[in-house]
Amino acid sequence: MVHVAPRRRFGVSTHLFQRQRLAREHLLDIAAHGFHAVEVVADRTHLDFCNPAVVADLQQWLAEAGLELASVGVPEGAAVEEIEQALFIARRIPMAALVLPVGTPREAARMVDRLAAVAAPLGVAIAIDSRSESMAPVGSLVHFVESTEHRAGVCLDFAAARRSGDLIDAIETAAEHLVAVRLPIDSTIDWSSALTTVQKVGYEGAFVFETAPTGSTKETLARARRTREQLQRWLTSI
Repeated sequence: MVHVAPRRRFGVSTHLFQRQRLAREHLLDIAAHGFHAVEVVADRTHLDFCNPAVVADLQQWLAEAGLELASVGVPEGAAVEEIEQALFIARRIPMAALVLPVGTPREAARMVDRLAAVAAPLGVAIAIDSRSESMAPVGSLVHFVESTEHRAGVCLDFAAARRSGDLIDAIETAAEHLVAVRLPIDSTIDWSSALTTVQKVGYEGAFVFETAPTGSTKETLARARRTREQLQRWLTSI
């Protein structure tokens, strides 16, 4: 029988609010829908993470909402200098992972080498976004991660893995290197099989819903809550 963790953490990415400046009310809304974690998008028009006062505000808002910072998500095309600044959030607020979309394997290797020196002392894992075109299929991503001498891990996007092939196989392939997971709110995923596999491979991090708003953000959060409740029921039955 597979061991069930006492509490599985679910979170929401602030991609939901990315067209706006991140505000205290956004985090309170996430918490009000029963979530315990958040992934913050490192877009300076959304959160000016280069400003220490803004990072201090984020720390206060997270504490007020009772949310942990599961990860920071890097937008595509972000400059490495800005990514380094985003990592420095961890000097003030603990976070498990930096989710990084990458270009070619050669470019990715250079970026990981540079960022690893910053991330390691902060206790942050660099998680390569599985949606990076140069890293498909998941086996190629795992091969790249293993070539970095375990200075990077995998952020597996379930929706993308489901579209491109066998999600269960993708979870099992990434298993040893799985440090972050992103979930869709609405999908035809066989959640029972997916969650059983996640438990089997020993992933203990947060499940983060990432979605753009369809309708109001409150409606989107309500749908995320319903999906989370369904997944929690499946988890308790495994």
